[in-house]
Amino acid sequence: MSMQWQPPPVPPPANGRTDRTGRKSWLPAAIIGAAIVIAAGLVSGALILTSKDSGPSTCQAWTQTRQTLKSIPALPDGWNWTTPDIDNSIRNQNEPVAQALDAFEPEIADKPADVAEAAKQYVAARRTQMQALTNRTYVPADGAAVNTALGNLDRLCGTAGG
Repeated sequence: MSMQWQPPPVPPPANGRTDRTGRKSWLPAAIIGAAIVIAAGLVSGALILTSKDSGPSTCQAWTQTRQTLKSIPALPDGWNWTTPDIDNSIRNQNEPVAQALDAFEPEIADKPADVAEAAKQYVAARRTQMQALTNRTYVPADGAAVNTALGNLDRLCGTAGG
């Protein structure tokens, strides 16, 4: 009996809803879950690596926090309020972001004052954005405020683009 060539299996669709046989695809949920676990581990690592003995350093803490935030999956490209499961995606993003911000806030030093103010503005803007997403009141200005605060903090800490 000879084996016939079989084409490779078709990967699940990007939207994660169903594969071509109509079965529910678990892959996107598994990836999101794994990313949340990784992000939580990075937050925990940031807490361990930050030494209270040497005093808080806003930019040092920001470097680790920035890496943690970058590891958290973004909302789907082109999302809107009718995107399937968008509320769950928002929750899955907001939880690790809140943990990262909670770990970063106590590390914001009073001096230098411009860095402290930039860090506080970023945290406030990001929390406002998270609340707006949860409340379904998010508008592009919420994202712009976060991006402006992020750019300022990155510039002051030398982490721009990092």
